[in-house]
Amino acid sequence: MKAGQLSVAHLAQSDSEGGANKAAYRIHQTLLELGVNSTFHVGRRLKDDPTVVPAHWPGVGRFGSDVVAYLNARALRRYPGRPPTPFSPMRFSYGRIDPRSFATANVVCLHWIAGAFLDARQLRAIGKPIVWRLSDIWPFSGGCHYPTTCTGFERVCGQCPQLASADSDDLSRDGHRRREQGYRRLDITVAAPSRWIADLARRSSLFGGRRIEQIPTGVDLSVFRPHDPAAARRALGIPAAGRILLFGALGATEDPRKGYRHLLGTIERLAQSGRRDLTCVVFGGATDGGSSQIGGFSLRHLGRIDGEAKLAQVYSAADLLIAPFLEDNLPNVVLESIACGTPVAAFAAGGIPDAIDHGVNGVLAPVGHDEGLARGVADLLDRTDVAAIRAATRAVAEQRFDLTVCGRRYGELFSDLAAEAARL
Repeated sequence: MKAGQLSVAHLAQSDSEGGANKAAYRIHQTLLELGVNSTFHVGRRLKDDPTVVPAHWPGVGRFGSDVVAYLNARALRRYPGRPPTPFSPMRFSYGRIDPRSFATANVVCLHWIAGAFLDARQLRAIGKPIVWRLSDIWPFSGGCHYPTTCTGFERVCGQCPQLASADSDDLSRDGHRRREQGYRRLDITVAAPSRWIADLARRSSLFGGRRIEQIPTGVDLSVFRPHDPAAARRALGIPAAGRILLFGALGATEDPRKGYRHLLGTIERLAQSGRRDLTCVVFGGATDGGSSQIGGFSLRHLGRIDGEAKLAQVYSAADLLIAPFLEDNLPNVVLESIACGTPVAAFAAGGIPDAIDHGVNGVLAPVGHDEGLARGVADLLDRTDVAAIRAATRAVAEQRFDLTVCGRRYGELFSDLAAEAARL
């Protein structure tokens, strides 16, 4: 099916909140540029974009969605001893699926629909072939977003370690049951951004028997591109002298999975080694402005960065990005950093090894090994071929994560499914 004849509808919790939703919106925009008739249906509409369509009950709005999300999360009060990891129950939802909205769509692409947006049982109303792009494992778990060492999703969930539950019929079992019932007779194809999450999906009891295609997350290489580091530092008010170590993630200082504790441990080990040439820059956390000291190094908090052009400056100003994430799919910050030519030091967690070739565009350390990560950071900072490593880093992004190429691959998958449905 030619691009101009293909019609795709997307469902996502928001058009701009969080990395998963931002990645989904980028795919939608790319499909439009490729000539696909694409519409983006969301629970929380923040952009002034006519192709973004509200997908909630009339009058809900952002406040209403917050109330429903609060009511949904109240079920977690039964588990006061649970760890501070994200868990999204599937009890109430504010989203609405109107079959008339998808009447002309050949395929419906689901993205991140947690946060009380949609219940699995509502998906039956779609009535079209479905592609589900996995941002995390929530679509095939009982409510957790990342499994850590748990393998409950391979069976039926229950006795969930992220709820600190010993009950086999706990909230995670209820969530798995709701998904199992909701997915029956649905034509779902899974799109996995990383090898890691593709493997988890294949092992899962809910998606294991379905078609799974690996299509990496793309990044706009015309926006996320190398800038002159000195000019970027001047624009951001970052010291011109010394080396800049960057750390950034949504909820960077609040979500344990993002590894802020390991960032501190790595910095302390660098300080113990005698280095005194670092300035540490953190963005994406709750703290905005100000600076302090960590391990004898200057620490600057940029807070939230609004605008992708400014974000590209932030990456370009740094000598390297440190990504001490303990578990992640294919983080936007890693892809955006390498697109800007800034190498990455990371734990070999989740899908991150898909983006980082050790010694080429960064370094990888064993997960949770602060000493190994500190050595990797030091090795990168001590390299004298700065221009070469920045060029090699950008080249990896161009070869693997060009958003236009990724968009074409999604278009090919959608066309394939649409043609298959037309033959039935």
